[in-house]
Amino acid sequence: MAQHFFTHEPITVSVSVLEQMFLYLHALDVDIDAFLRSIQVEPVSVRTPDIRIPIETYLKIQDNAALYTGDPCFGLHMGEYAEAGSWSILGYLMMNCKTLGEAFEKSGRYARIIGNLIEARPEPGLNKIRFVFFTPPHAPSMSRHCFEATFASSVRIMRNLSGLPLNPLQVTFIYPEPESTTEYLRVFGCPVLFNQRHNSVTIDSAVGRIPVKMANPVLLQQFEDYAQYFLAQMELKPSTTRQVTKIILARLDDRSLSVEKVAREMAVSVRTLQMRLDEEGVAFSDLLQEIRERLAKQYLRENYTVEQITYLLGFSEPSVFRKAFKKWSGVTPKEFRESSAAYSPGD
Repeated sequence: MAQHFFTHEPITVSVSVLEQMFLYLHALDVDIDAFLRSIQVEPVSVRTPDIRIPIETYLKIQDNAALYTGDPCFGLHMGEYAEAGSWSILGYLMMNCKTLGEAFEKSGRYARIIGNLIEARPEPGLNKIRFVFFTPPHAPSMSRHCFEATFASSVRIMRNLSGLPLNPLQVTFIYPEPESTTEYLRVFGCPVLFNQRHNSVTIDSAVGRIPVKMANPVLLQQFEDYAQYFLAQMELKPSTTRQVTKIILARLDDRSLSVEKVAREMAVSVRTLQMRLDEEGVAFSDLLQEIRERLAKQYLRENYTVEQITYLLGFSEPSVFRKAFKKWSGVTPKEFRESSAAYSPGD
């Protein structure tokens, strides 16, 4: 896992992680919208899929939720509600890997999809691997709930992907030992040490060879393509354009995708959204076309059929896609595929 942090890079978290927290709060019969408003957070501002929020906002919600519920093990219990969707496209990508080892590797490579607060560094040992978790130097101070939620989520996802009751070999925290460690032992099923030098999780090396029960290589390639494009756009686009790009990518198969729908997801008026895009030199229709054209060409190079691309990009039928592609590129999909030396019969 490469270290990606930059000294002055803003620290943000995907709101998809909040959905995991909200699942736990819902299980406790908490009125989530009322809770959010009680801490001066407008619910709609943290409901748009895959937008990113400042780490300060996330920590405010998390720590106040722990106080609101009176749960000293809030992070641990939140982690028990982790599911693939909790980690956005990253979770679905991991779900389609061949083995847990491959899933761990993809998790490290694409972790920035869900946030850049916590990263893991693998340290291989004799028949085991220790993952040391750390934060960038400019990260704000945070409660133990962040690491505990991350560790509990990781173990939960490992068990879900394999369908097996897997436990780490050891978990360590830099924090002082709490009054009771009963929940830590229950959640992790292994020795848990406190007052240690690092926050870490150690697993048996053999765990990496365990098959993922729902592995699908075709879907894995699609999700990895999506993840790569997602990260590339995240790095390059200005803020509003970046948010709109994420929503478009998540909704590309929607045949009626429009600026009105995107504005509604972002909780702004169409006029406000268009004005912000205009300030960044972008038009919604051009952005939508650019994304569709780029992905269409990528899919054609990778031998997707025209019918598959028609569905993935939200066109009503293959003839409509073919016409649009010819307008974009000056050639038909078949001609483009042949010129890319990746011709596949049937298109």
